Amino acid sequence: MSFDSAGFSGGTVSFDSAGFSGGTVNFNDAEFSDGDVRFTRAAFSGGTVDFAGAEFSGGTVDFAGTAFSGGDVSFDSAEFSGSHVRIDATTGPAPGGLLEAVGTPVPAEIRLRPDWLPATQ
Repeated sequence: MSFDSAGFSGGTVSFDSAGFSGGTVNFNDAEFSDGDVRFTRAAFSGGTVDFAGAEFSGGTVDFAGTAFSGGDVSFDSAEFSGSHVRIDATTGPAPGGLLEAVGTPVPAEIRLRPDWLPATQ
């Protein structure tokens, strides 16, 4: 499934409790610029979910309660510049490229799990 270059810019889009367990879902170069996009209680347990080059520039993106237990979830080359992003109440390892994309120090509008942060944070 492809959401490549999709624009999430108003209203609410819900992937609540979605299961990503096989195949490929791409959000490459998608723009999250307004509104509310929810991945709450989603399970990333297999397959590939790619946010490469996605731009998080406004609105809210919420991964609260999400489980990262397998598969390949990547935020390589994503840009965070204004969205309120919550990825702090999750289980499993940090998605690939997330810390590099967010940068350090982590902007105030980005909430990450403390155990994912570098020791100097």
